[in-house]
Amino acid sequence: MYWALLLVLFALFFRPVGFEYRSKLPDPTWRKSWDWGIFAGSAVPALVFGVAFGNLFLGLPFRLDELMRSTYEGSFFGLLHPFALLAGVVSLSMLCAHGGAWLMMRTEGDLAARSRTATYLSALVFLIGFLLAGSWLALGIKGMSLAGAFDAGAALNPLHKQVLADNAGWLGNYSRYPLTMGAPVLGVVGALLAILASTWRLAGLTFIGSSLMIVGTICTAGFALFPFVFPSSLDAASSLTVWDAVSSQKTLGIMFVVACIFVPIILIYTLWGYVKMWGKLNDRSIEANPHSLY
Repeated sequence: MYWALLLVLFALFFRPVGFEYRSKLPDPTWRKSWDWGIFAGSAVPALVFGVAFGNLFLGLPFRLDELMRSTYEGSFFGLLHPFALLAGVVSLSMLCAHGGAWLMMRTEGDLAARSRTATYLSALVFLIGFLLAGSWLALGIKGMSLAGAFDAGAALNPLHKQVLADNAGWLGNYSRYPLTMGAPVLGVVGALLAILASTWRLAGLTFIGSSLMIVGTICTAGFALFPFVFPSSLDAASSLTVWDAVSSQKTLGIMFVVACIFVPIILIYTLWGYVKMWGKLNDRSIEANPHSLY
């Protein structure tokens, strides 16, 4: 588990440093080396996040004792299950397609053409991986469900619940709440839209498709796992639900006030940043800013 964290931290180190130092020297070797650092700092976290989420569907090897102390009994390589790796590919290709769609809107010429190709291939890989992962869940992975009455307002004790491993493929919520089927449909439709729009060279429509693809994928996973957020493969009763992992009412109240203040501020300066950076990049703008754009 710690190896995965160190790997992500090491990769993340190169991303901000790479953006800062890449253009310090006009040497091609220097810039290509930092390009690989930026690539690793972007690709590794996207891959690892997907692998981590894939392991949630498999269950993580931990258990809680009577004092609510958790004990992890797995290993780093145990997390590299084929299904988890497939989920990592889905995550990586999904984010690559979204980034490629953004580059399609922001660039011209050869770079825009390369972005269209990358977006098309990434969306295609995502679509295949997404459908394979869904089929694998339905046919080969056993999910969990809560048994009996459950008082969400009772005192916190994760072990005071009965959990059954009887949810075939984590698909129980989809039959129980048919509207949730819209999430996987949205993911597939978004991927198809991104593939077709990139072929038609419609950058804006490609970006909309990749955005719908992300929303559909995240909602698909969330709807399937609900109410579980941290299933256990060793002791089903130790699995954490949204009610087990929630903060106290006072903490949630404080965070609500903080969010009401700071979320609008974050949205405003994020929007300001996008407005200032808006526009297409071309050879003239890059040549005019050699130490910041290239």
